Amino acid sequence: MTLTAEAALVRSVVHYLGQAEHLLAKLECEPEAKALLAIQLAPDSFDTGFHLAVAIQFAARALCQPVGADIPEIEEPCSLTSLRNLHSAVAEAIVKAPRPDWTVNVKHTAGEAQLEQSSADYVARFALPNMLFHLTMAYAGLRHGGVRLGKADFDGQHEY
Repeated sequence: MTLTAEAALVRSVVHYLGQAEHLLAKLECEPEAKALLAIQLAPDSFDTGFHLAVAIQFAARALCQPVGADIPEIEEPCSLTSLRNLHSAVAEAIVKAPRPDWTVNVKHTAGEAQLEQSSADYVARFALPNMLFHLTMAYAGLRHGGVRLGKADFDGQHEY
């Protein structure tokens, strides 16, 4: 099967949305899930729950924003319930959204920067990397809190 670059981008976003769900499932097994979600790796950083929420939301930002579809909002403070609800809403939004026209430009904000990128460039160089950054930060917060996670829990491909 030949996989286009565009299809690979979509599959990558969907795959890592699944990995975020995997981290949620791991969290549900932890008796101190609320405390784990509150972990900050640095005093001026987001907490683990918010990083996980942003990672989940970035899946919708990647695949819904280029086609003008609604992006589910993050409910704060983040809890297992709000994260589950966000994940479900994002997964549903992605299924309903048409696939992007990879040549259409997306106007968006990155911090304080105002950017305009083609849909393909936006997903490849902004949305997916940001999704992975926030997923990594959530993973790191959970590991720091003592949750037994390995590389396979992050990428869903390794086996040990």
